[in-house]
Amino acid sequence: MVAVEISPIDYRYGRMEVKSIFSQENRLKMMLLVEHAVLEARAEFNLVPKNIPDNLKQLIASSASMIEEINKEEMKTRHDVMAIINVVNRHSRGLGEYLHAGMTSNDVNDTATALQLKAFIMLYLESINHLLLSLSKIVKDHALSVMMGRTHGQHASPVTLGLKMAVFLGEMDRHAERLMQVYPRILVGKIRGPVGTGAGLGPRALDIEQQSLNILGLKVEENSTQVIGRDRYIEFLSLLVNISATIERLATEIRNLQRPEIAEIGEGFDRKSQVGSSAMPSKMNPITSENVCSLARLIRGFLTPEIEGSMLWHERDLTNSALERFTIPYSCILSDYIAVELADVLKNLWIDKERMLENALNDPKSMSESIVYTLTQKGTSRSEAHEMIRKATMNSLTNEDFIKNVLETAGSIITRTELENAINPRNFIGASKEICKRTLKRNSRTMRDLDRVREVLVS
Repeated sequence: MVAVEISPIDYRYGRMEVKSIFSQENRLKMMLLVEHAVLEARAEFNLVPKNIPDNLKQLIASSASMIEEINKEEMKTRHDVMAIINVVNRHSRGLGEYLHAGMTSNDVNDTATALQLKAFIMLYLESINHLLLSLSKIVKDHALSVMMGRTHGQHASPVTLGLKMAVFLGEMDRHAERLMQVYPRILVGKIRGPVGTGAGLGPRALDIEQQSLNILGLKVEENSTQVIGRDRYIEFLSLLVNISATIERLATEIRNLQRPEIAEIGEGFDRKSQVGSSAMPSKMNPITSENVCSLARLIRGFLTPEIEGSMLWHERDLTNSALERFTIPYSCILSDYIAVELADVLKNLWIDKERMLENALNDPKSMSESIVYTLTQKGTSRSEAHEMIRKATMNSLTNEDFIKNVLETAGSIITRTELENAINPRNFIGASKEICKRTLKRNSRTMRDLDRVREVLVS
């Protein structure tokens, strides 16, 4: 039967190098690497002949060619790991007596998942790195680029584009820190048999487990049932959800600021060939940012079944198995994809500094905080100043001359020149530049830490 592609993961979303980590071929390879590591550890303790690990190693190199046979075997056994063991034994020389001895399926499955997650985290750190670089460049270049602040969807006091992006950069820095903190708790394996005692491995069970995981570059799950604690997976997927929420929020900000009535920043658009709408050829839609938002919502959806999958009976049951074939690979593939996509949007972002300043200059009412501040500097109580400018604003809703209304209300306190200075948004951005500088300094430390973690994971 010809394979049928159903999931958009197969043909539309995700980087190939990330998807390949979770492919059937790579999954089989990781599982056999776990079996090989255990054989190698047992050989080092003189519990199996020295040549046995090498016999399996030769098969690993051509393991992809066995997939069809394994799939057919699983249809008979209705057991994925046993199907692999049976097929490998058919192709091996003398492995049957030693392969999988003292182990259980989840020794292989969970430890193989840790190997996949290790490979994923190395690539994901690169994607986060690119996103941080794109953000930090905007913060650096636009620390003083004045634009309208907005709260509740309404005009507020001015900010700068650098400050706006510094908020996201700081958030992503914290996510990077969380990722660096969490990975040692995620990259753990377990070789201890069906109930976690290691009895089937004999008196040197813990030594075999430790050496096996040393070979694989993983830490030991100290307390396990038949499976690695699912709190680890929940923590990791929760972090991916947290990061995806920040990415969606930033993508939403870009979409809003690209609206024609605002038109301050927006996605790059390939004017030579890109199509915005099948009906309206004039459209230049923020399609990538919209896709990012859509997929971020899907990523959040995978966390709930992972939590539900942790509710296993006694030393384990199988209710986590099927759902984790979706939750872990899909969460990883899509989390990486939206990080890469948004980094590309930021790299190619168009920024209209003149339009940003124009929007801020065209609404003097939005400078009410600045006017109140000026009045208090001249000795007026804050509550009195606030009420004076509130009344002037309400009056201007009917006659539209805000400046005239302010002078009529507070002209005995503030001069026209002082008022004009107060309503100039360039004069009321506070410590924006210093905040951007501080954020960039912290980001530099984060980037150095990311480089060190990547070196550790590679080694």
